[in-house]
Amino acid sequence: MNDKRKRASISGAGVISEGTYDRVSISGAGKISGDIHAEELRISGAGKAEGRVEATKIVVSGSVSFADDVIADEMHVSGSAHVDGRITAKELKSSGSLKVAKDIASDYIKISGSLRAGADVETEIFRASGGFHIDGLLSADKIEIRIGGRCEAREIGGEQIDIRRGGWREKGIILDGLIKLFSGGGTPGLQTTQIEGDEIYLEDTVADVVRGKRIEIGPGCKIAMVEYHESLKVHPDAKIDKQVKV
Repeated sequence: MNDKRKRASISGAGVISEGTYDRVSISGAGKISGDIHAEELRISGAGKAEGRVEATKIVVSGSVSFADDVIADEMHVSGSAHVDGRITAKELKSSGSLKVAKDIASDYIKISGSLRAGADVETEIFRASGGFHIDGLLSADKIEIRIGGRCEAREIGGEQIDIRRGGWREKGIILDGLIKLFSGGGTPGLQTTQIEGDEIYLEDTVADVVRGKRIEIGPGCKIAMVEYHESLKVHPDAKIDKQVKV
């Protein structure tokens, strides 16, 4: 395909060569054979990108695998996306299944399906209502998690951290069957080795250490040690082995 052509689309089966495009669309089974730069990349079928992808907007409603890094202003996933490299984005939203082998850096992240990251996740705002597994550090200025499945991170750090029951635990009935299916099932809850922040509120959380200025430990929590600077409130249904004011 000629690189001078600004638009490329596949509705059956085909290959798009590396280059710069205004718009790339795959609604059948398509492959991108090298690095591409695009204003817009839309995949509603089955796609495979063999090189680095840079785009202003990426929309995935089908299934796609990226063999290298992905850089975008906006990336929205409602289907399934697998990235063998890292993601760098201003806005990242996933209501489907997103797997990233390396780290994620974004200004804003919203997860309502499932996320699996093989390294650190760094953002300004992190919102999740599904399930996630982060092998590294989850770091954000503001973290809001409504637990809708199994949630795991090696460590969590931020200024404001708010983790609460979501879905059926919150309403008392089963409302989040699809979210639990996306997140791999299991008992909803968050598990991590360490949580550190200024303002912290936790529910259904298992952690070795929680450190912060003002901390409230809500129902369903099991914390080995809490270190707080200013205040600590503990729900009767929570378990803390040791608490220290520092």
